[in-house]
Amino acid sequence: MTQAELELVAREIRARGLHSSWDELLTFSKDAVGSLVDAYQALLRSTAKSNKVSSSDPDDLQKMVRDKLAKALTLLTSEARVAKWESEALTENNRHN
Repeated sequence: MTQAELELVAREIRARGLHSSWDELLTFSKDAVGSLVDAYQALLRSTAKSNKVSSSDPDDLQKMVRDKLAKALTLLTSEARVAKWESEALTENNRHN
């Protein structure tokens, strides 16, 4: 994510804050922060169980964390932007492999 993209996200969040009701803002905050908390907690649990994880569990965990982070980013930006970032990240990852 570039600096320009971060600034765009910040502008979108400010605009949402100016044009949303208190209840809408609370729901938005709960959903966005909740998704981040869920992803973080899943990572903490996996670290605690790292010696007991079977070979398929890390893939499932990675997918769940990615989905939770994508949900939070989608709430903060848009589905199209998250899809673009994911595509760029996969392309970059494939270049390094």
